[in-house]
Amino acid sequence: MPEMKRGKRKPARKVKSDGYAKKPVIRREREEPDMPPVPRGPRSRGEQTNPTRPHPAEGPRPNPSEGPADDRRSVVFKSYTPLDTSRLSNVKIPVDPCGAASENGVVAMNGNVYLAVSADDGASFKYFDPTTIFPAFAGGILGDQQIVYVPQIDRFVWCMLHGPVAATGDGAFRIAFASSPDVKTKPKSAWSYVDFVASDIGVKGADFDQPHLTYSNRNLIIAVDADGKGRVVMRIPLTDLLGGQVSWDFTAPLTISGNTYQFSAPCGGQPDGAYMAGHVNTSTMRVFALLDGSTSYGFHDVGVWKWSDSDDYSSKTPSGVDWCGRCRSRVSGATWQNGALWFSWMAPRSKSGEAPFFPEPQTRVVSISSFSFTKISEMQVWNPKYAFGYSALAVNSNLEIGIAVAWGGPNDEADVAVGILGDYVVWYRDGSTATVDDPSGSKNGRWGDFLRTHRSNRGGNNFDGFGYFTVKDSSGKLIQSPYHVRYGRT
Repeated sequence: MPEMKRGKRKPARKVKSDGYAKKPVIRREREEPDMPPVPRGPRSRGEQTNPTRPHPAEGPRPNPSEGPADDRRSVVFKSYTPLDTSRLSNVKIPVDPCGAASENGVVAMNGNVYLAVSADDGASFKYFDPTTIFPAFAGGILGDQQIVYVPQIDRFVWCMLHGPVAATGDGAFRIAFASSPDVKTKPKSAWSYVDFVASDIGVKGADFDQPHLTYSNRNLIIAVDADGKGRVVMRIPLTDLLGGQVSWDFTAPLTISGNTYQFSAPCGGQPDGAYMAGHVNTSTMRVFALLDGSTSYGFHDVGVWKWSDSDDYSSKTPSGVDWCGRCRSRVSGATWQNGALWFSWMAPRSKSGEAPFFPEPQTRVVSISSFSFTKISEMQVWNPKYAFGYSALAVNSNLEIGIAVAWGGPNDEADVAVGILGDYVVWYRDGSTATVDDPSGSKNGRWGDFLRTHRSNRGGNNFDGFGYFTVKDSSGKLIQSPYHVRYGRT
């Protein structure tokens, strides 16, 4: 089994209490390349589960015959707060919201490129420019931000992608961390930080993209794409985030069949290690496993129901925008449920004559045993009228699996909904009235890159979700409005 490599220790530095001068947010010089078609798999197509319906949260409950399934209680929004987009700093499209909430009622939310902090459990937010919180680093802040809250150590942890170092070409990212009381009372000056470049994790000269941030029982886990090399997984002991020195270890770049962008989001839900998955072919997943306390990692191939070889991920909204064609099959949702690994990804629409038949791209969900690495269950989030993609998964204290998922189709602009798997209903509040297309006018969607949902630390049977909807203002400008929602059973 491959062995982890160790990096040198770095000191954690503290931000200045009076902040820093505002800095420009740089323009990304390249976009991550599209994934090639996933190779054809040999297995059967399996069963088609019940269709899923987006439903307004403020509307009447669905008829029993339409969901929720069985005798499950409906999902309700315990709170819902859109951010004031006029106060977001350096806001870029896509806004790519991410966030987390602590036990003491702090909600921290970030995206491209802003920070919003609530001290009253999400009822109201204050707004900050990340470029004035931290000093300049490498090529400057780009976007692709992630934030999580780690209850074991009472720390918010924030990952910020930066442009490469000019002299070396090394990609760069910054990890910042702060206690929830400090974020509540002094959100600008609460943070300590450590900076990393590509040479720190064995990929000298590689640019970075798509960082994902989560934590296990013992480690902070960062997974990042190293351009042209593969995906690198890095671990920092959680206890190091309480002191002045940070150590880390890291994998070699991970690939599947030469495709550097197959492995994606590592499992949340406080697992016993780092787990990720990618596609070997359209009916086989490869699971990466790195247990806490181990210095070696392994891979396990698991058979799933075959999905279509059509490679057609397109779905146009009433605006004529193909909002989800660039989402493709990357594993976007990943969580841990007492030894079960849950993964979700978008699969293409079916070819004519295929059975079961999916008229629109759909989200596939599979659970896999982390002990035997065999499939436990499988389902689809699908509907003949909508595509579903960009999914995120989480588990609550009742061991229910929450989902945040984007949806849209010929009669509906792209939007976000949340729910609990198995209900076959997902819920939204503000309906989108437009869909963002590519700035070139190609009608290829630049809807977004990711969503987030987590178990709520303010009542573990609830979830915190972070999504966005799109509207046109009075001047005709398209605005993506990020929001925080707390949802759960009635």
